[in-house]
Amino acid sequence: MKAVSSRRLLGPLALASALLAAGCTSTVTNPVAVPQPDVGTVQNDLGKRSPEGGYWPRSVQLGQNPELGPVVLDGQGFTLYRFDNDSPQPPTSTCTDACAMRWPPVLVSEKITFQNLDPTALGVVNRADGTQQVTVGGWPVYRFTDDQVPGQILGQGTEGIWFAIAPDGGKAAPPGAPIDSRGGSK
Repeated sequence: MKAVSSRRLLGPLALASALLAAGCTSTVTNPVAVPQPDVGTVQNDLGKRSPEGGYWPRSVQLGQNPELGPVVLDGQGFTLYRFDNDSPQPPTSTCTDACAMRWPPVLVSEKITFQNLDPTALGVVNRADGTQQVTVGGWPVYRFTDDQVPGQILGQGTEGIWFAIAPDGGKAAPPGAPIDSRGGSK
């Protein structure tokens, strides 16, 4: 296993540079001045939440779902999602207010670890509340509050626009599933 390294960062470009230099496992220190999460102190173990509803996980990592194959998880093992109303080019997050309370944005904290993910697929997007949201393949990343147990995928296919995110930013899909034009299964 590769040793974890720390980097002081000034913004999204520095985050991307540090991730590229560090390889698959890296620790990013102080990309923005936001508080550390208080893990386990809020309903659903979301930790400390931003005023807009986002949360600060300690890590984002590669996982495996028996139904969908490779997926991106937070450090507690909860499935992370992408929203088809967002955009990867340029990265744009459109889930705010009530949407962000149900689908909390995954925010970059003072210290976050990315494990076993391609650093070239990772980035951040600035949100209206001044926080920075993690992106995978340019897609902003969220957690679904109805997922109560690590590994659940209750948000998969919700309203036909929410999907578990694959490690390349596409929609997570079982091996061999047909791929649509927006990067996931049909």
